[in-house]
Amino acid sequence: MQIPSGEHLFILERDDLFQINFYHSSPGTGTRVATIKLDEVPSCNNVFMTFSWTPEEIKLYLGPRVPNGKLLSATGVSSQKQFRIGKDGGIYQIGDHGVDTMQINVYQDGKAVLQPTAYDAWKNTIRATHILSTGQSDQGYIFESVVTNLTLAILVTGFEAYAKMRFQEIELEGIEPNTDAVINAFISQKGREAGLAEILRAEAKEERKTIIQLIVERDFINFQNYQKCKLAYNKAYDLKFGDLSMQSTSIEKIKKIFTYRHRIIHVSPLLGMLNQANVPPEEPVFPKKELATEAVAVFDKFIDSLHKATLKLRRKD
Repeated sequence: MQIPSGEHLFILERDDLFQINFYHSSPGTGTRVATIKLDEVPSCNNVFMTFSWTPEEIKLYLGPRVPNGKLLSATGVSSQKQFRIGKDGGIYQIGDHGVDTMQINVYQDGKAVLQPTAYDAWKNTIRATHILSTGQSDQGYIFESVVTNLTLAILVTGFEAYAKMRFQEIELEGIEPNTDAVINAFISQKGREAGLAEILRAEAKEERKTIIQLIVERDFINFQNYQKCKLAYNKAYDLKFGDLSMQSTSIEKIKKIFTYRHRIIHVSPLLGMLNQANVPPEEPVFPKKELATEAVAVFDKFIDSLHKATLKLRRKD
């Protein structure tokens, strides 16, 4: 049995090992599986089976459908087989036991029907920075500077990609965003007076998309701007970055790296001082390996905290 519901997917299967497996998949949690061995179930003509799911765990219950019948139960674990629902409505299996996969993309007629989830894309970003850090060169400190500068640029780009994708995934997982608040925050008063909000609603209906999807696709929100990203999550889902389990000093480091990235991209990846315009009164910041290591750690902690916060969001109904 396969039941897709939005971005949630529920699968019940009996495998060749005479087991019942319950799979639950969503972009936020990935795929988890709960398994019960059928040879542990007493012989019976009718079987009772039920399953439950939360962001924290999934459960499977199974037993003979008789008075006072004993139910067996199993708690889910992360599955080596990942399942996803494509934009074409198809169900895709990614990986298997003993098979590792990375950066899966599926295209049909030039259009993406399956791409990595926001969290998978972020973990691929972290993996890329780790690979970059293993590079070697005889160019001395300038090589260290370039690697550090590229690491900072990759982290901010990865932050933007995660925030942009996760912003849409939350809605597809069944959490209703405050669309009006987003419109008021990111469409100018002049645009609203010109009827842009009504045009978006009409186009969303025609294209069978949500207004949030259109707002993101048309770049009304700059997720590479920390303050704009913070505002978007607050307005849409009442999720406050200030409530994340992050120290204020870590948040300030992230903001500074956003500004460093701007100079790296728009001035030069060979920058030897990242905050030159502010020296003095600031102390100079040089692109050294220690900075790259610290930046990877603080960005990863922030995204992990943000992701966990999105999983705690609940339907208003």
